[in-house]
Amino acid sequence: MHVINAMLVVAMALSSLFQGPSAFEWNKKSTLSTDRQVEFPGLVLEPGIYIIRLKDNGEKRSVVEILNSVESQVLATLVAVPDHRVRPEDNSEFTFHSGKRNGPQPVQTWFFAGDLVGLEFVYPKPRAKEIARESDEHVMASNGIKDGVIVAVTPSGKEIVIDDSTTIQTARRKPQ
Repeated sequence: MHVINAMLVVAMALSSLFQGPSAFEWNKKSTLSTDRQVEFPGLVLEPGIYIIRLKDNGEKRSVVEILNSVESQVLATLVAVPDHRVRPEDNSEFTFHSGKRNGPQPVQTWFFAGDLVGLEFVYPKPRAKEIARESDEHVMASNGIKDGVIVAVTPSGKEIVIDDSTTIQTARRKPQ
């Protein structure tokens, strides 16, 4: 009897090691309902209901899609980088850059319900500099959609490199 129990425990432990990511991890989506204009990188949304979902792309960086309320049209495909929070919330949460001007409110991050790690949206550098200056906050920016260098733009306009996917480091080759 002990041998059978031991075999079952070993089998369960081994099976958990070889499981891939569940479909749930890539099935993250939230509904954004807004009564005012909001801005995502390269896109201003009018008041309404939109679906925001994480796209399963197998790439190093996260790709987020913005869809209409019935999910029949992709309005934008955006790059995002990880962001962290201290306490998980029960609902999905969108945070915004605090702006000093009238107009669309720029979206900063999206946290899926229950997650400590969310996604911070990467704006084009010229727009990121404007948002950083107006909000007095760091803003993630890049000129490249997929493989460009991602920087944090400070309120003074300084760029701090956050992620440089062009630098490849291996055990045999060091970055130049």
